[in-house]
Amino acid sequence: MRPWFFAALLLAGCNNSPLPEEDLRPAGEETSAALSPGTTPVRIGEQGPSFAACGIGGDVIAPSIPVRAAPFEEASVTDALEQGRPLFVCTRSIDQRWLGVVVPPAAAPQEGCGVTSPVGGRRPYEGACLSGWVPAAAVRARAR
Repeated sequence: MRPWFFAALLLAGCNNSPLPEEDLRPAGEETSAALSPGTTPVRIGEQGPSFAACGIGGDVIAPSIPVRAAPFEEASVTDALEQGRPLFVCTRSIDQRWLGVVVPPAAAPQEGCGVTSPVGGRRPYEGACLSGWVPAAAVRARAR
C-alpha cells in the first residue's frame, strides 16, 4: 500500500466539527454547587472473625480534633475530641491519613462499644457510641 493512503486515513479520522453548545460555557460560568464527600461509615471487623472488631486502641494527642463524617477535610464535622480521649481504631482511609474510630463515652472510657470482641465479618459500625473519621497524625496507638 502507498504511504499517501495511510495519511489520507489519518486525516479522515480528524473531526473538525464544533463542540456542542452546552460545553462552550464561559470560564466564569462555573457550577455554584460545592462538591460534598457525604458520609462514609466506619467499618468494623476489618481483620476478620478471629480478631476484635476494632483491634487497636488509641489516645488523642492533639489539643482538640474534629470527628468527621467521611475521611476528607471537606466532610462535615460531627463532634470534637479533646487531648487524652481514648478511642478504638477500626479502619484507615486508603491514603492512610484518616482513621475510622469508635469513641466510648467520656464517663465510661473502658466501655467497649461492642468492638472489643470479634464480629462475623466486615460491616459498618451501628452501635451507640460516637464513630467517625479523625486525622491519623492526631492519634497515638496504645495497647488495650
